[in-house]
Amino acid sequence: MALAAGTEQPDRSGSGRLISAAAWDQKEAVRAAAHRELHADVLGPAVTKLQEISLVTAVALALWLGVVWGSALSSGSAPIPGRLLSLGALGAALALSVAMFAVAKLGVRRPQVVHDMGHLYLIGLCFALGLFRHAAPWTGSEFARQLSPVVIPILVFASLIPAAPKTALLAFFAAAATDPLALALLYSHKPLPSAIEVLFLVASPLLAAGVGYKISRSVHRLSEGIVKAREVGSYHLVERLGVGGMAEVWRADHRMLARPAAIKLIRPQILLQHGPRDAERLLRIFAREAQTTASLRSPHTIQVYDFGLTREGAFFYVMELLSGLDLKTLVEQFGRQPAERVAYLMAQVCHSLAEAHDRNFVHRDVKPANIFTCHSGNDYDFVKVLDFGLVMDRHPTPEEIEDEQRLVGTPMVMAPEMVRFQTAVDARADLYALGCVGYWLLTGKPVFEASTRHDILIMHAHQKPVVPSKRIDVALHSGLEGLVMACLEKNPNRRPQSARELKEALLGLSFEHSWSAERARLWWKKNRPDPEAAQPVSLATISPVT
Repeated sequence: MALAAGTEQPDRSGSGRLISAAAWDQKEAVRAAAHRELHADVLGPAVTKLQEISLVTAVALALWLGVVWGSALSSGSAPIPGRLLSLGALGAALALSVAMFAVAKLGVRRPQVVHDMGHLYLIGLCFALGLFRHAAPWTGSEFARQLSPVVIPILVFASLIPAAPKTALLAFFAAAATDPLALALLYSHKPLPSAIEVLFLVASPLLAAGVGYKISRSVHRLSEGIVKAREVGSYHLVERLGVGGMAEVWRADHRMLARPAAIKLIRPQILLQHGPRDAERLLRIFAREAQTTASLRSPHTIQVYDFGLTREGAFFYVMELLSGLDLKTLVEQFGRQPAERVAYLMAQVCHSLAEAHDRNFVHRDVKPANIFTCHSGNDYDFVKVLDFGLVMDRHPTPEEIEDEQRLVGTPMVMAPEMVRFQTAVDARADLYALGCVGYWLLTGKPVFEASTRHDILIMHAHQKPVVPSKRIDVALHSGLEGLVMACLEKNPNRRPQSARELKEALLGLSFEHSWSAERARLWWKKNRPDPEAAQPVSLATISPVT
């Protein structure tokens, strides 16, 4: 069972100690492997199915018991011993079903234990049904009673409750054996029916056990397939966080380490939807993104842990999982931000971009949704730059030039030289995009708004933006506003010439109330009081396919 981050669980070893969720998960994983238990993704639904099966069975038995009891009362004669035994058997089956429902519903035991108890419940239920079946005298002419009632629970369990093949074999044949066992017990002091009648009596439960075993093996293989399909390298996919034209992003857990992660992957079927040439291009872009991000060491660039190919042919890379807000969501939820915080966030973005630019990489998609502000350890408002899916080397190969011509960026932040494809694009395009981010943070509005993508691109190429303070009719910090407008110059030569230069300018600004670590901490405590328990967020957007 998955546990929320930061929670503690009792140590069931009997010591009474509290252990962390991570230690608990590792303990559970070691125990599951040692005892060859089913995967948690299989056990969870299985326990839910046990609840449903036991509840439906209890209701059906209660109705059945009512009918038998009513029949006994309406006869007016003293109940015969066989009828009393039938009522007792049905009552025992009903009590077992209610107990099984309570155990599965309350979750007082581990899912694997509940799952094992479910098979014991099946055996006990079948024994009670066997006693009910054989309590009354039987003759071979009663065709309806040739089919044992134990057939139904055996086949239901085989179809709905996954089990390891050995477990299924033992459980189903043990359950089937309770029918002839009940017969032997009830006929211990009187002659058995004829051999042919006994054969009819025991044939249906044994046949059900054999058929159930075959069904259970198929269900088990399907369950294993589902689990394996959610395994990527050493990580298990938990929850899909986003889907784009090129890839999917999943929250994932390492099978043994207490480290959640985000996995970005291209599944084989996505590649099959494109021709060989486009599929090859997609993989080049994907690999370039992973390799570029992994080569960067700035603490303000998202970390990449792994890159590879799954057994099913899905390309993936593993990143750190972030708990926080992207800057697009920050403004949408909390409105435009104070100038001192905007400068604080932009300076950290510059730290990431400066390293990328020093290595001749141009991000080309610096937008609010690709910048996260996080609570990381003791740091608040710690910025991470994401999604280098459109990254381009300043000295591109012919293949990279071809890819660049096919890629489409985000109109909201596209520098004029990116719109004019004949113009060289360098690191200053990222500074233009960062200016668009700063504009968004200060005003809560994009630099340009229009009804069509084409119109927005034309505006970025040719139209001078309105000064932020005039756009919202509010006085803003003149120094920061001047830097944002400098970043938005159409001519790259009139912008800051490097991310490092822009960072120094941002850090050199003076504010009446600076954005300190303490202010950041207080903001997070007020607005995101428990960021670790909130749903972690990774890449909000995914590089498009064109």
